[in-house]
Amino acid sequence: MNVMPTSVNATNPYSYTANLLRWQEPMAFSLRYRYNLPGQLANRMLNVELGLYVLSELMPYAPAESLPDLLTGEGSAYRNRPVWTPRQHSYLQRVRVLLAPYQNRLVWQNALQKYGTLSPEARLFSVHPFSGLNTEISSYSLRERLALLRRALLV
Repeated sequence: MNVMPTSVNATNPYSYTANLLRWQEPMAFSLRYRYNLPGQLANRMLNVELGLYVLSELMPYAPAESLPDLLTGEGSAYRNRPVWTPRQHSYLQRVRVLLAPYQNRLVWQNALQKYGTLSPEARLFSVHPFSGLNTEISSYSLRERLALLRRALLV
């Protein structure tokens, strides 16, 4: 008899994907209320920050606009990358799944522009020009968000 299981097992690909995309939820909820962000803006902000964080870890001298090159494995920024450790390669594999929509250059550009319009206190990174961590964010928020981004990349 074919009966649907009542519990989700680890081999179900849909549960794996759903769990992958939940990495940001507790922080997104907190940011939504802390900075009065509408709808899914906090989630999108964390996605952009994850992209910028991975860029700073894997290609520290690349401009913010080069994330699609990193995700697709094409472009001059990707070809001129430094030698990576196995852990950095695993970061790249994980972020390719988490940030798949940003392989499209136009989608990433729009996300960066919207991220740049957020208040400086809410943003983890400075994007115009991309100069790394934002100095206007509190040290507590900085530690909290960096810890979340690191956990998102751990496999």
